[in-house]
Amino acid sequence: MVNALEAPTAVHWHGVRLTNSMDGAPPLTQAPILPGASFDYRFVAPDAGTFWYHAPGFSGTALYGALIVEEPQPPDVDQEATLIYGEPYDPHLSLSRLLKVNGVDTHTINAAPNERLRLRLINATAAQILRLRLAELRPFVVGIDGQPAQPFAARQGEFMLGPGNRIDAVVDCTLAPGRTTSMTILDTERIEHRPVVTIQREAKAPARPTPRDAPKSLPPNPLPERMDFRNAERFEAATGRADPDKNAALRFVVNRGRTVMLTVSNPTSENGFIHLHGHGFRLLDALDDGWKPFWLDTMPIAPKGKARIAFVADNPGKWLIEGLVTQGRAGVRFEVT
Repeated sequence: MVNALEAPTAVHWHGVRLTNSMDGAPPLTQAPILPGASFDYRFVAPDAGTFWYHAPGFSGTALYGALIVEEPQPPDVDQEATLIYGEPYDPHLSLSRLLKVNGVDTHTINAAPNERLRLRLINATAAQILRLRLAELRPFVVGIDGQPAQPFAARQGEFMLGPGNRIDAVVDCTLAPGRTTSMTILDTERIEHRPVVTIQREAKAPARPTPRDAPKSLPPNPLPERMDFRNAERFEAATGRADPDKNAALRFVVNRGRTVMLTVSNPTSENGFIHLHGHGFRLLDALDDGWKPFWLDTMPIAPKGKARIAFVADNPGKWLIEGLVTQGRAGVRFEVT
């Protein structure tokens, strides 16, 4: 990467469980890339899935894009579409007016009858929870935050993505001849605003005589199958806003392979957000009897809310948990030794 900006920067590879020195979180993992200087990011992506990159900070930057790591054996779909939702900064416009998809106001997908689509949804906004609805079709969620999930039908065709979240969805084009349908933005009252994605049935022969059955699971990634809660390291932290470039002291050190259980509270009246670098985590059930059946690396925390997560600290190095505040400085740092 060559920095042609007037300020120092770097690139964070959001959700990728890569080598620590390539994480792009200055000053923790590298020095900032100065104007006119360059830095080579080289790493092997251990997981297939939908990821993205952006300049340091939680998100909402002019520098961002999708990073797609394909499966060794791609799933049986007819067409893929990567849809990255971003917002040009304008304090005078509402989210529904300024939100863009792949840099345009509305993105159109043309599909033959009974064609199967894989939609890769990426929320690249700074602090907006996106609520989207795909009408008339029956989408299935097959991946969350770049990791396979047990396929399930999206209730009422709706998706929710916090800043930095990704969803992989599979949907068959079962529209009647001449019909189109749209993915629209929902507000907090679930009222629809303008369409951001349009799926249009093409006037050509069907891809197959009838729609397919529900999609199968994506190939698994090499994530931990078990977590040792009995011997886990337990910590508490709170969300908040502060300068993400300040170099806060390490919050904790953990031996490689140890399970970490983290309780996160949001004492504010606004949505809080966390992003765990270099690892994936599970959202724990309230009764300590299990976890949600999917992996995450980013998650919103409701106002005055609390959540508990767990992860296996299996990636050595010094890592950041964005969105947390310790001693008045942003980001809890931890080291895996």
